[in-house]
Amino acid sequence: MSLEKPVIIEESSNIRNSWYDKIEPPIRDVVKLLRENGFNTESSCGHDMYVQCQYAPDGEIQRLHYLLSSAGFKNYNIIVTHQVIGGNFLFIT
Repeated sequence: MSLEKPVIIEESSNIRNSWYDKIEPPIRDVVKLLRENGFNTESSCGHDMYVQCQYAPDGEIQRLHYLLSSAGFKNYNIIVTHQVIGGNFLFIT
């Protein structure tokens, strides 16, 4: 039994660029940087200069800090919110 080489389907650069073109220009490069490095962005705002990402545990906050500082960002906030409802730990953002 032999394993076949997987077929890699590359995303069209036109499709990808059109998706990023819908993001406000002031924040577009940050969203692209985060998504290309494995952070799932949920929303962003170029006017307020924020990006909301899904939380990823175990060292991801440190990796996020390293990514942003390596990209030249000097002043930013990383805010993590833990939500508990009725004594149950339900949500992390």
